[in-house]
Amino acid sequence: MLDKYSSLKEELSKFIDFMSAFENIHSCPCEELKEKIQNNVFNLVVLGQFKRGKTSLINALLGAEILPTAVVPLTSIATILKYGETLRIRVYFNDGRMTEIRPESLSQYVTEKGNPKNEKNVQEVIISYFSPYLKDGVRLIDTPGVGSIYQHNTDVAYQYLPKSDAALFLLSVDQPIGQAELEFLKDVKEYSNRIFFLQNKADYVDSEDLNKSISFSKKIIEECMGRDVKIYPMGNAPTD
Repeated sequence: MLDKYSSLKEELSKFIDFMSAFENIHSCPCEELKEKIQNNVFNLVVLGQFKRGKTSLINALLGAEILPTAVVPLTSIATILKYGETLRIRVYFNDGRMTEIRPESLSQYVTEKGNPKNEKNVQEVIISYFSPYLKDGVRLIDTPGVGSIYQHNTDVAYQYLPKSDAALFLLSVDQPIGQAELEFLKDVKEYSNRIFFLQNKADYVDSEDLNKSISFSKKIIEECMGRDVKIYPMGNAPTD
């Protein structure tokens, strides 16, 4: 999968060019988005339901297990990753406080187990890391799963989409798009021109089944959002 994302900026530019040239979405501010990439300011939010592989995708892009993953709903706080010469993790609280923590303490602030219902009143966590994917100004934002059984987790996903320059919405070939995801997409239709859809685990099935899966998701999403969409197949990112 890292080969597919050998240059995140280049891939994003291709996505934007595709949306502009082929999808004919006139409301897409494509030139503005490309300018943001070149000016080294680009906020990329990663969205999707639990077990779609959001956190694992980010870890794969970074080439390191920076964010915690698990077999139960985990992420409860948005985590922002940006470039830095050294690994630094800073926790910002809603009351204005900030504390710097060690990597092994991260799960105590960003997971439902370590910080149930955000009882620690965390606003967000910012991680600085020396990754080539971040060096050119891309900031990756990992959000809690859409449609989580914890409503506050879904609320965080709603909160960060308006702040994004673009968003990757992960689907999965082994699990059809669900009602919770459709409800989320319906609610954020005004931001639909900045959402790019990725079909994860494309290498789990043959090309015929992959095309069927993509066609099914495409039809459902287009009915929900009222516009044409393009879904990009992607090799496996292990599920979060």
